[in-house]
Amino acid sequence: MNLIKKLFNNLKENLKGILLAFGISIFAWFFVSIQIFPTVQESINGIGIKITPTEYMQQNNLQIIDTEEATVDIRIEGKRYDITGLSEDEFEAVPDLSSIKSAGTFTVPLTVTQKLGEDCVIIQTEPDTITLQIEEIVTREYNITATAPSISLPEGYYVDEITANPPTISITGSASVLDKISKIEARSSFYGAISESHETQSELFIYGSNGARIVNDDLILSTNAVSVYIPIYKQKELPLKFAFANVPTGFDLSSLQYEILPKSITVAAPDDSIDYISELDIGTVDISDIKLNQPVYIPIALPEGYKNLSGNNNARIVWNISDYGKLDFSVSNINIKNAPENFNVDLITEEVVISVMGPSEELSELSGTDFFIEADLFGKIQHNGSQDVSVTIRSKGTNHKYWVTGNYKVTIYAEEIITEEE
Repeated sequence: MNLIKKLFNNLKENLKGILLAFGISIFAWFFVSIQIFPTVQESINGIGIKITPTEYMQQNNLQIIDTEEATVDIRIEGKRYDITGLSEDEFEAVPDLSSIKSAGTFTVPLTVTQKLGEDCVIIQTEPDTITLQIEEIVTREYNITATAPSISLPEGYYVDEITANPPTISITGSASVLDKISKIEARSSFYGAISESHETQSELFIYGSNGARIVNDDLILSTNAVSVYIPIYKQKELPLKFAFANVPTGFDLSSLQYEILPKSITVAAPDDSIDYISELDIGTVDISDIKLNQPVYIPIALPEGYKNLSGNNNARIVWNISDYGKLDFSVSNINIKNAPENFNVDLITEEVVISVMGPSEELSELSGTDFFIEADLFGKIQHNGSQDVSVTIRSKGTNHKYWVTGNYKVTIYAEEIITEEE
């Protein structure tokens, strides 16, 4: 007990000295800290910029292009023992992309942070902004133009339209780049003479409106495998011909002079079948349809797969009948044949006026008695009463040069015969 009291008295007597010593030690510690661990500044260069598109940009296909390896330099301040040895890898620079809502050029602020902790203060950033080019990324479809510039054809052969498979291609990329595209070419790899159809591989070329080739590694093509089909045809010049229909009995067909225009056309065939064709039959002309000073037109139709290289869709038949004329004749010689036995048939029409065309000299010698009309009722009467039936008009004699133009009918009256049952 006396010992404790003695210690307490000693502490009381030396309190001022103890407090003074404690203050001196704190000052000494603070002085040493300033001298050994002072606040200093450091420069750190080459900090990478981390650019991550915002959710809005991703949803609206906005993409940053032309992002070179841009870096930022900073100056930091902190305790020597905290900042000594810090490198650019311990910091990251992030641009503020919140203002970007469309394509265009934007200058946005940069924020630099220390990846681990906050042991320093960034007092300067250089540069403190970054300029970004923003593009809208779109997908568009383009037609492919197929070419085969290195082929050669033997004489007598024709190359039809060269096509690509697939015929179209989708390209994904910057809208500003796709706006410049005017043509996609699939160029066949085939080289040299060719006399039959071929499907070949190709190389794709993208061209702008100025004709210059566009090379852009950022463009994404839906396919690079495009084949080119080169259709090769045999071609031949074929004279045109036609046949006459409804030639009257006794008519001298050789007397009717005419000219076919064009006389021939050039035809291309996908196979050797054209080798066995010497003339092209374009159809028939009904002799009754021939009119004075009026040519007849016949459509030129070709078998499926053939090509009309001349481009003439119709042939024109020009008649050499300048000395021909047309006269009307009244014909009363009308006969009925093949009348059904279960009908009583009476002829109502008594006379038919017909038009006859031919050499004027020959027509002047004709009369209505030189013609007779025949109404064939086989299978034509379906009911009682009056009805019109088509007729055939014939003329007397042979080797005549005139013919009847137009179509004619007569009216008959039919009454079914009713038999009484026994």
